[in-house]
Amino acid sequence: MPKAGVAGISSGFGAANNSIFAAISYTNRDTQTGGIDNDGSIAFGVGLGDPAKGFAAELTVGITSVSTKYWGDGKFGDEGNISLKVHRQLAAPNFADAASFSAGISNLTGWGSTTELPQNVHVSYSLLNYFGSYDERAIMATLGYGTAVADVETTGSMFYGIGYGSSDYSVSISSPGEELWLGANWYPRSIKGMSLGVALADFNDENDRQRTILTIGKSW
Repeated sequence: MPKAGVAGISSGFGAANNSIFAAISYTNRDTQTGGIDNDGSIAFGVGLGDPAKGFAAELTVGITSVSTKYWGDGKFGDEGNISLKVHRQLAAPNFADAASFSAGISNLTGWGSTTELPQNVHVSYSLLNYFGSYDERAIMATLGYGTAVADVETTGSMFYGIGYGSSDYSVSISSPGEELWLGANWYPRSIKGMSLGVALADFNDENDRQRTILTIGKSW
């Protein structure tokens, strides 16, 4: 099946049907301090329920402090948070193949310095359309609003994006707040459920925090 994700924003679709996922991310800039410093995070999550029959839930535990003796303060795991999203598939308009709505809270609760950051209450609506001779390509478009999206995830704003993908790769452009993101993912056929992603965040330099984000993800 083709995959068409959008980097940097919350999708109207979500994990479901007792799936499990994990991701490791690295960036060359810390958005909270604004400094040119290595930063990273680890996320683990689970998707429960069937969004085609009712509401499904996506629960994510994030470790936002992955400091080691090579960078940071060396205190691995002393900061993190828990986020929750519920989502449901809806009847799609005539020009699309699938539609989904989601509502959630990022940074619902946490530990360490993440408790000082604002919660992001967000809603999203996404459309998915397949095309090609054998439906081997897909386009996804997402529109939403979050209470902590703009100004380096501190104030409310609309967000939107569009992505194009196949079973092997996807590319996207999005705007979480005033920033612009470019993203790309590769899905190795030899390892089912794995993705290797790169994103250029704030490439328009709106927040003077242009940064590269590398992500390795796996779902089961």
